[in-house]
Amino acid sequence: MNLPKLISAPLPWLTLLGGRIFRRSPTTSYPSFELSRTLRFTKDGWRFVLLLLVIGISAINTGNNLLYLVVATLLSLIIISGILSELVLQNLHIKRELPAVIHKNSVVPVRISVENRKGLVASYSFWVEELPQEGLECEPLYIVKLEAGGKKEGIARYTFTRRGRMKLSGIVVATRFPFGFFVKMRRLPSAQEVVVYPAIVEAGLPEVNPAGEHGATSTHDRGTGDEIRGLEDYTLLDDAKFIHWKASARAGRLIKKEFETEKTKRVSIVFENRGREDETFEAMVDRAASLANHYLKSGYEVALKTLTRSVEYGRGIQQLHRIMEVLAEIAPVDRKGGPSVRVEP
Repeated sequence: MNLPKLISAPLPWLTLLGGRIFRRSPTTSYPSFELSRTLRFTKDGWRFVLLLLVIGISAINTGNNLLYLVVATLLSLIIISGILSELVLQNLHIKRELPAVIHKNSVVPVRISVENRKGLVASYSFWVEELPQEGLECEPLYIVKLEAGGKKEGIARYTFTRRGRMKLSGIVVATRFPFGFFVKMRRLPSAQEVVVYPAIVEAGLPEVNPAGEHGATSTHDRGTGDEIRGLEDYTLLDDAKFIHWKASARAGRLIKKEFETEKTKRVSIVFENRGREDETFEAMVDRAASLANHYLKSGYEVALKTLTRSVEYGRGIQQLHRIMEVLAEIAPVDRKGGPSVRVEP
């Protein structure tokens, strides 16, 4: 939600001033040019103010005391709205917990915890969301009621639309309580840096065949592969799980299986990051990330080679994170030709 410009209405300004006087702990600071509270009119609020102006003009023209009383009542509703909405937003402590792994264009569940640190007053009908930021889309977390001294947790869905390092600057808590005439928003500083990995695209990936082009092959040397090389007598130093029971029954003694050595399954993802930052380049980044994820999940040792950086062979989730961190921040090199990705054995 985009934060609108502050509206210069006299009485809402008074509620803002009160909010700045009675707001949060003194350890929290904001830039001098940036208010911690902002107000904007809702559609109902504009209608209410228009009605107030019409009745006020009528009261001045006619001198009718009843109309003056109605105007005073309507003005008091604005003051009450400002006071009650300020009570809702005061002394709320909000914390976000982002997952360890974030991929571009994937819905990310973010745990939001809200604590009401007021001693006596509950907070009604408010929502929490991230400050507007390029490359981030999020849905607000709505809370109907939070008791005094209470705490609630909920899941908000974030979607990061670009890769790389991003800094989340803060959180907005807002309410229309009690009458819905105004939306009052309070900014809470909550800086946090996140690394957004490239998107994982499952479509169009090569089939992984253990005995295929990039698969494992067997030698005739002794080892711990999957193919049986032959049978030998079992000794006390051997593992009992390798005993061939049928052969042992026929021979009348313990016989073990001897396996052939299996060559390591290994591929290298070669990403020639030429060109410029555009949709084609981003598609190639996603392609390289998807291939690395595909082969690592299939048990391969995977390396990454680019024109600017490289990651040596490795396997497992830690190797995937190393490759993803490089691809998250990779930039195009100004050379002739476009970006390309290929797999080498």
